[in-house]
Amino acid sequence: DDEDSSPSSAPALEEVDADVDDFKFEEERSKPVEKPQEEVAPKKKKRRGMFGKKKSDRETDINNLVTSGAKAPEFAKLLAKILTYGAPGRFPEIVALPGDMPMDEFDVDAACNMLTEAQETADLSKEDAAEVFANVVNCMLIDIVDLASTSLKEKDDKMTVDAIGIVVDFMMHASSLYNSIAEGVVITPVTYGGDLRKGTLEQMYSAYAASGMSNFMNLDEDFENRVSLLQDVFQINEKKAEGLVMKAVQKNMMEALKSGKGLEGMEDMMKGMDMDGLAGMPGMGEDGEMDPEQLKELLKQLKVMKDSGAIPEDQMKEVRDQFKEAYGSSIDDVIKEADSEGSLGDQDKELLDLMKSVLYDE
Repeated sequence: DDEDSSPSSAPALEEVDADVDDFKFEEERSKPVEKPQEEVAPKKKKRRGMFGKKKSDRETDINNLVTSGAKAPEFAKLLAKILTYGAPGRFPEIVALPGDMPMDEFDVDAACNMLTEAQETADLSKEDAAEVFANVVNCMLIDIVDLASTSLKEKDDKMTVDAIGIVVDFMMHASSLYNSIAEGVVITPVTYGGDLRKGTLEQMYSAYAASGMSNFMNLDEDFENRVSLLQDVFQINEKKAEGLVMKAVQKNMMEALKSGKGLEGMEDMMKGMDMDGLAGMPGMGEDGEMDPEQLKELLKQLKVMKDSGAIPEDQMKEVRDQFKEAYGSSIDDVIKEADSEGSLGDQDKELLDLMKSVLYDE
């Protein structure tokens, strides 16, 4: 089985230990082996608990889980109330269910003990408890994602980013509790099963993913894990996800440059370049997020903006100064030095030439 990444911690919640070997999920692979190849150590990933890419057919209305006649309704109600602590203010209907809230402030150990006791009272096996757990989470996930989607009407990416951030906090909160009642149980992962269009989910995903880009395409590890989790829950394949993020980053950078606030991104992009070819440039290393063609396209867009006058000359001068400060020499000197050392490939040279055309008049 392949191991997927999972977020390691959630804001405003007690830190969660993500070393959960009991969470196992299967992903189908169809890669025929034609000949023995040198084995490459895989990138270490963390598991995602109950969340993943596989589809499921679960309850979507929480009321059907907490009503008399349902399977373990008191357990489901307690669980739902405890899960609300992962997204305060987002589930008023669940908070209003009969009975007091289980605690004034969330405590993961106390919550796990309560769930274990409720599981025993309901005489639930681990397998049955895991499915009740997944069904409750499924209902709440649909509600909180649907609520987050309303932020798109405001045409303000920050509102969408904040709303989706709360969705991810909720998922991480749920993961922190799962093992207390279903340790070792493998279930069909929870994914979004509501009525939102795929395009709406992709729009929210791209806004959130692009928001965390710092140092031009370098992701903080925890944020990268959060984005990866969201990608799985929204069932967006890898190729599509990369394209969505790239377009969002390009859009953000173009808008920043037009407003005169995008120089930091350009400087970080240049600092990411390595004089030994461009091996250190984001997206061009072993674990790069952006391939050379995508980078080329971004540089071309920057050149069009420069040629059209959208980027003032004083901004371009500042970028040139930043490049020289980063390398101690001009881009021409960088190209000549790399050429003399034989470390610059055709593709690398093309990218540097394109950057030169962006920075200087031809």
